[in-house]
Amino acid sequence: MQENISQEATSLKKLKKQTVRYTELEQFKKTDHHTGYFCYNCIYFLKPSSCAIVSSQGPDFNGNSSGIIAPHGICSIWEPNEKEIH
Repeated sequence: MQENISQEATSLKKLKKQTVRYTELEQFKKTDHHTGYFCYNCIYFLKPSSCAIVSSQGPDFNGNSSGIIAPHGICSIWEPNEKEIH
């Protein structure tokens, strides 16, 4: 878990993917995720495929269900992780 996310925050009920308009951008699945507006570069992203505040379960904004928070995903609550962005 990333050190800047408190234990209390990760134990709270997570938001639904549809609520935060999460979607996976398949065309960026095999690109360098260190650049751009991707979950990989968000302070809430927990490698390899989850989020501290968004549930990995349920359908995304487009109605697709992958069961993960993908590094190549995006959502409306994205916050930059300066340690990851190049």
